[in-house]
Amino acid sequence: MRESNFAFPATNRAAVCITSHLYDRRALDTTAPLPLFNTLTHLTTLSSTSPRIREILVMDGGLERLVRILHDFCSNPPPPEPPTHLALQCLVNIGVRGSELIRARVVQAGALDVVGCILEAWL
Repeated sequence: MRESNFAFPATNRAAVCITSHLYDRRALDTTAPLPLFNTLTHLTTLSSTSPRIREILVMDGGLERLVRILHDFCSNPPPPEPPTHLALQCLVNIGVRGSELIRARVVQAGALDVVGCILEAWL
């Protein structure tokens, strides 16, 4: 049995997940791989299409959580997994499509160091 990050009886789920209609910061804190995969899959779409979601991610700590997911991969690189790819894609969407203020926050969060580490691991 996996550890749930939160009970979410409204949708009959054991964990909060980000969907195409709902963003909840708690969904990024899960340690179970399947809810994290579902969350990052939906967050990839949201971060590429919604400027408001990109702003919220920067303000509520979601950006730092994405950097932490990627940093964990850099410190102990297993074979690349889908959550790593999805977290990187979300981070790129936020950095490329965000405003100047959002881009500055991406740099402050340490995303450049993590992206450099990932590129070194893949080369």
